[in-house]
Amino acid sequence: MPTAGKLRSRHFIIAGAVAAVLVVLILLFLPRPIPVDAAQVTRGPIAETVYDEGQARVRDAYVVAAPVSGQLRRITLTVGDRVSAGQVVATIAPAAAPLLDRSMRAQREAAVAAARAELGRALAEKTRTALVLERTRPLIANGAASRQSLDDARAAADQAARAADAAAENLAEARAALIGPGAAAGAPVVVTAPASGWVTRVLEPSARTVPAGDQLIEISPGHGLEAVVEFLSEDAARMRPGMAAEVYDWGGPTLSARVRLVEPEGFTKVSALGVEEQRVYVWLTITDPPSEWSSLAPGYRIWGRVFLHRSADAVVAPLGALQRHAGGWAVWRIEAGRAHRAPVQTSAMTDREAEITSGLTAGDRVIVFPSDQVKEGVEVAVRAPS
Repeated sequence: MPTAGKLRSRHFIIAGAVAAVLVVLILLFLPRPIPVDAAQVTRGPIAETVYDEGQARVRDAYVVAAPVSGQLRRITLTVGDRVSAGQVVATIAPAAAPLLDRSMRAQREAAVAAARAELGRALAEKTRTALVLERTRPLIANGAASRQSLDDARAAADQAARAADAAAENLAEARAALIGPGAAAGAPVVVTAPASGWVTRVLEPSARTVPAGDQLIEISPGHGLEAVVEFLSEDAARMRPGMAAEVYDWGGPTLSARVRLVEPEGFTKVSALGVEEQRVYVWLTITDPPSEWSSLAPGYRIWGRVFLHRSADAVVAPLGALQRHAGGWAVWRIEAGRAHRAPVQTSAMTDREAEITSGLTAGDRVIVFPSDQVKEGVEVAVRAPS
């Protein structure tokens, strides 16, 4: 039979075990701090930008066209050559007459013969009417003919002279139609540069027959190079002329620029993924001196960046701390180890940061990418940075 001491020891053991179980249960069911990643709100510069791909183009290019139809001689100028105003850039000789087949030549020879015969009849009539006029004049003096007869004779002589001239012109035209290749040509026409600059395109480098108005060569001043970028229409709608911009990733240093023009009409472009996009051409004027971009040429690929908003001293929070709340933005701010929701107002946003205009101050700590376990007033434990 157990003694009193043994019973007492057993009771102590059971009580200790129960107490240990209770402690374990309390520890298991007590709320634990939720591990979170946190960042500090700071002050500093921020800039909201949009960027896209484009190319360098000439703003004020002079496209020189053929003033007359004829045989263009080979243009010896090449892209990059320097030209001066008034310099000869192309020469156009009169075009050679086309070849005539036997049937066409026979028809035109017959036309020449008919024109020659018509001219003979017209000259004979001219001679006859001139003789009638000479015979009529003495009769007027003697009273043997009326004044009306003299007027009729003079009119007939004038009409016959005009008919003879027209027949001579018809004969000349018929003979001209028989002129074939190799006939003597007139003097060539020279085409000169309208302004000093560089050749940016040679549109007709080879010798060939060109019609009047055919484009031959493009000349642009050195200061006329700009960048044109194809922005999405929703981004272009936020741009205005005069906004600061940059041109980069063209093979040289980043260049300062400004928005000169947002074209008023967009266009549809299919992306590499097969998605139709509405895009708008935005022209950027490079403001750095030409010596900084002397190796940039028309047609080169560039990237353009437009600054929609910039601030040199802003309250900046990580973009991952923002959450949508009540139609606006909010963050989870850490105060005394607990999470509290703080509505905020934002301005500029980048792919990493956001400018906070109200709701936070520099030095506040906020939860970055909070999970659904983060609730109002919940205790949190900040993970150590890895």
